[in-house]
Amino acid sequence: MKRTVQLIKILMITLIFSFHSCIPDRSGGRKTDTDTELITQNVFFKPTVNVYIENSASMDGYVKGITEFELAVYSYLSDIKIADVTDALNLFYINSETIPYATIADIDVISDFIEKLEPNEFKRRGGNRATTDISNIIKDMLSETDENDVAVLVTDGIFSPGRGKDAAEYLVNQQIGIKNTIAGYLKKYPNTSITVYQLSSKFTSNVAENIYYYNREDKKIIVNDQRPYYIWVIGNINNIALLKASIPEKKFKGGGIKNSYTLLPFVSEDIDYAILSNPKIGEFKRNKNNPKTSIYDLKIAQSGAHKGNFMFTIGMDLSYFSILLGDEYLMNTENYVRLINKQPNNSYYIEIEQNTNPSSKYTHNMKLTTNQLSYGELEIALRNQIPQWAYDINDEEGLDIFKGSSINQTFGFKFLVEGIYEGFISQGNEFYSVMKLNLKK
Repeated sequence: MKRTVQLIKILMITLIFSFHSCIPDRSGGRKTDTDTELITQNVFFKPTVNVYIENSASMDGYVKGITEFELAVYSYLSDIKIADVTDALNLFYINSETIPYATIADIDVISDFIEKLEPNEFKRRGGNRATTDISNIIKDMLSETDENDVAVLVTDGIFSPGRGKDAAEYLVNQQIGIKNTIAGYLKKYPNTSITVYQLSSKFTSNVAENIYYYNREDKKIIVNDQRPYYIWVIGNINNIALLKASIPEKKFKGGGIKNSYTLLPFVSEDIDYAILSNPKIGEFKRNKNNPKTSIYDLKIAQSGAHKGNFMFTIGMDLSYFSILLGDEYLMNTENYVRLINKQPNNSYYIEIEQNTNPSSKYTHNMKLTTNQLSYGELEIALRNQIPQWAYDINDEEGLDIFKGSSINQTFGFKFLVEGIYEGFISQGNEFYSVMKLNLKK
């Protein structure tokens, strides 16, 4: 654990420098030593972590008895405290309003909190539990989240328009509201990152205690089955990275993480990368003035098994992105865009693999193969892309929980994710990072 945290702190310093280098120097001069010292000091300032548990009526079934929901929340909060990544961990309930519960001084407070997670406790804490306005919940939560705070929202993520409302219109309005909230927050704190974890827990109805699943028209339905729920983590990218390094997905209890998605601001063009001598197909020469990223005299293989093809390999240090995005995201070639001279160009087919050479400083290799050479400035951009699972888990109708795959889906979930995604894109965060290469004749 100590080595992991040390690694992330080093990466955090590098990232802060990269962010700072992208900021115009309005003084007209170079950055001073004082600026650098201030940045370094800010890296090690522990964030305040504020945890919000939605206690709308739709959440009651997740806390009836001892559930995976409670185990997952208990383990996550305990790990945050044990990892010593924060000096202040505060608990709240949230629905139509934010309801303070306690500041966690020690693990016993978390234990007491989890033991009391029952439907009657949810009801006792008050607020308007009848409908769920996700857009307002996010807005209220972020209004209380400063630059060095981390907000954690635990919710079923279900939109509840209530009886008599046009569901389609309601969802679109919610999506727009979420987009506006995220865009406004990013304008204020542009280095914000958001991670959503999808988990699953037993949902238990109880007629005597008025515990039901509610569809989009607030119809009461008895459900005793596994249901998805979500943990959203929002904060400065460095704090999110530190949390993810200290508490990786494999540490989550209660059935573990089923899926995840992390949105980042544009980080930097300064990933450590270089064109490797091997593996390759065909031939090329290096530009002496820029040997890491510029090659010329490209030649397609004229014989052998790979005749007619040309391939070169880029070594990349994606340590920071591995922590934030995970290897599954990084190794999905659909998450990369190729441009030559600023125009989309897919003539170079890409493959990504982990670098297993223990003496290499690069974590991943990217092979680029073509049978038709293209020349110019090749840009490879790692893009912000909503994963397929966010659509697979979306319940389009929100009426019959037992229809098709609805029992494993969440009504309106894609509108929530798309709203947050659009908020990021509106602030110029279509790409996470860009690598630039020169291919010359």
